[in-house]
Amino acid sequence: MISSMLRAAAAAALVVVPAQAGVPDDLVLFVSARDALVAYDAATGRERVRFPTPGVSADMLVTPEGLVVLNHRDGNKVVMVDARALREVVRIPSSTAGATRPVHLYLAPERPDRRRLAVVANDGNPQRPAREDNSALIIDVTEPSAPRVAAEVQLGIGHHKIAFARDGLRFSASNINDCEEVVGVYDIADLSFPKRLLAVSGAEIGLDGRDGRPNCDPTGQRGRRPAPHGSATFPVNGLHVHNLNGTGQFLLLEAEASPPHLAAVLSTRGGSGGADIAVHPKGRIAYAPQNTPRAGGEGAQAGGACQIGQLAVIDGVEKRLVAEIPILYTAGCAALPEAATGSRPANVFVTPDGRTLAVTVGTLRAGDPGRAEVLVLFDLADPTAPRQLESIPVGKAAGGRSAAMTNDGRLLLVPGNAYASVTVVDLADRRAVRRIAVAAEPSRVVAWSPTMGATVAPGSLAAARP
Repeated sequence: MISSMLRAAAAAALVVVPAQAGVPDDLVLFVSARDALVAYDAATGRERVRFPTPGVSADMLVTPEGLVVLNHRDGNKVVMVDARALREVVRIPSSTAGATRPVHLYLAPERPDRRRLAVVANDGNPQRPAREDNSALIIDVTEPSAPRVAAEVQLGIGHHKIAFARDGLRFSASNINDCEEVVGVYDIADLSFPKRLLAVSGAEIGLDGRDGRPNCDPTGQRGRRPAPHGSATFPVNGLHVHNLNGTGQFLLLEAEASPPHLAAVLSTRGGSGGADIAVHPKGRIAYAPQNTPRAGGEGAQAGGACQIGQLAVIDGVEKRLVAEIPILYTAGCAALPEAATGSRPANVFVTPDGRTLAVTVGTLRAGDPGRAEVLVLFDLADPTAPRQLESIPVGKAAGGRSAAMTNDGRLLLVPGNAYASVTVVDLADRRAVRRIAVAAEPSRVVAWSPTMGATVAPGSLAAARP
């Protein structure tokens, strides 16, 4: 019953309708699809312009000044487009030192010198992992018409996720295939001389092979794999948090301290996996979706009949795990629909008013046939005890699923790569308001307008609010 209702609602939402209330007339939607970056009028769905990006691209963001930045993964390039003029500004190599495969991309907090920096994480070749093939390229995007490379620093062996100090002068980077440096802290105050300040090893988080504990092994074949993936900063105190996918732990770092140090390692009961962490606007509580426990799991990872993961709730002041809350396919669901068995939580957003938490849902494997077709919502009336609401139908997606939120927290733009669509969700009213047909295999979206400014991408530093 639940599955058929969701399918019917999703099919109805596929109709591309004329401009309507709720979607600003001047909002330009940028969609990274296979082989192209395409701009659309968000209100009408009309295509404006497209830029060739052969193959697959990864993360995308837009600066407050209207510079769209895209990691063209298969081209080892960073593509930059002027959102005002809808013209390409420049394409630059993703590394000056031979690193390759740019995936995750971040906009650092504005620095004391007022410079705005974009940070590109190069992951290297996953088939032949090598430290020299991994880096963070730092691009000065203060002046949108003249972005330039400011620095580059070698990272551990990736895939990488990054969290920033509140003043933008440091960052911590996780390294998913590295036991010598599971997470490192880097100083970029002097961009002519970036340096690593701290490397947290697998042994330091308990994977040392002693007293019955497993060794740390990036492959997971001869020990445990930390596999960090997901990061955030607590604005209230500057603490960094990283999700250790392989062990189900959360690593807390005093990254702004002198010297920076490991503050705590928090263990969940049965959580593992995950891709993102978001912080409540008051700056103290973080939310991390995990892939387990789930329906069909075993042992500690066995979940309820409709469960697709859990939401770990972390208090950054007390440095403790507050709650582990089941994530259901939709609230009140008694059993997981057969077509949704591969569903898993992906990115997470919290509205600036602190009222709503939204979790995008993808699938466990990229090859799954587009089984994830909902956006999961939680009510945050009590920030430490999120209450799940009825899910919203959105376009089907296979593999991971990103999204972007307008900076006022009203609209969430959710791509569906199996439907070649972007669903516009009104988070204030908690409903989908329209669906836009877009280019094939959309993976990332951002939007910008002269009146609303830039959308917020996953992984952005939350602004502390009273």
